[in-house]
Amino acid sequence: MIRLDIEPTPEVVKKLIDKHDTERYEMLQRYYEGKNDEIRNRVKKDLSKPNNKIVNGYPSYIIDVIQGYFIGKPVTYSSMDEELMKELQDIFNYNDEQDENSELAKMAGIKGKAYEIVYIDEDAYLRFNEMDADNIIMVHDTKINPDINFAIRYYKSKNLITNRDELYAEVYTNIQYYKEENNNLVLQDIEEHYFGQVPVIEFLNNDEAIGDFERVISLIDAYDKAQSDTANDFEEFTDAFLCLVNMSATDDEDIKKLKEDKVLLIDKEGQAYWLIKEINDSAVENYKDRLKNDIHKFSKTPDMSDVNFSSNASGVAMAYKLLALEQIMATKERKFKRALQRRLELIVTYLNFKGGNYDWRDVDITFARNKPINVKEEVETAQMLRGFTSNSTALSQLPMIDDVSMELEKIESEKDPYHEDLDSIDIDDDIDEDEE
Repeated sequence: MIRLDIEPTPEVVKKLIDKHDTERYEMLQRYYEGKNDEIRNRVKKDLSKPNNKIVNGYPSYIIDVIQGYFIGKPVTYSSMDEELMKELQDIFNYNDEQDENSELAKMAGIKGKAYEIVYIDEDAYLRFNEMDADNIIMVHDTKINPDINFAIRYYKSKNLITNRDELYAEVYTNIQYYKEENNNLVLQDIEEHYFGQVPVIEFLNNDEAIGDFERVISLIDAYDKAQSDTANDFEEFTDAFLCLVNMSATDDEDIKKLKEDKVLLIDKEGQAYWLIKEINDSAVENYKDRLKNDIHKFSKTPDMSDVNFSSNASGVAMAYKLLALEQIMATKERKFKRALQRRLELIVTYLNFKGGNYDWRDVDITFARNKPINVKEEVETAQMLRGFTSNSTALSQLPMIDDVSMELEKIESEKDPYHEDLDSIDIDDDIDEDEE
């Protein structure tokens, strides 16, 4: 975390951009894309020997499993303020909020952090869009509980005339637009926004901003090497030398004819055998199994190919198998929820600027794990909550409901009007005295 109590002058912004190290982010992205550095860059001194470079997709496996488990089911929002929920849902739908959350979770899982910028587009609609950590610099102040001082978004664009990369920067307090000229940033324009604070949100993966597979990269590299070396051994086995004992008189023409006819004539004193490299297959496979198990263990990602996951385990047994994963889910959820609350705060500030009177703290955020569930048990749980909690809270526990407020509206609209009329009739008042 960068902590500075200074104004974002052009000189300060330029210095921060020059010192922004993106090498780690680029390396993590390469691993996620299956371009593992260690094995792809391996060079053997003897160029005549096989040099297979087998890349195993553990980084993408870890990210995709954790992301799907964490955010595979959409985040749900609920509030007693129906008008606020309607406004929010319109904004969420316009911004493809579910897909946005999924991308943010993936970015944070890969690089340890991701960013989102909230802005007003050219049609005066509120928008929010994910940003890669490579292009954002967040600067906090030096308070005990630090606030955002300012944020920088920068990028390079190639000038087709000069064929050179030109640096552009946007500084968020208000929005200041800069362009690099003669190695200095020159102010191009200034815009005001209507959010009351820096409209850039940081989505942290954890307190250390470490990616989900970053801690096991050395294990992944070792597994890549082991798999590649196994392939090398088999290739060398296929290209083994044929040794001919006491047959030194055999000339090149005889060897050529031997290859074509697949026949070898040996006298009593002669001998032929393949010179091959002996492989302790059991030791090699045990070594790879240990690496594989350690990758899953220390990344806290379950091995879905494990036969234990295909058995009909009880809910409690399955919970124990996913216990390690649930621990990091708890951290992810707290960090993600904090960022979503800030998104709500920025949106509500803009809505209030337009004349609304809302409080973002009236909105409850609920996460649901994307795992096999017993729908009957979930429904029974929701039914038991009625009477102890609000209907919206009870409905938010059901995995098949994405929009709680819309579901409540449907329930109201589907009520039988005939029965409603009966409920409103006072039978005693309508009985004729003579009939009585």
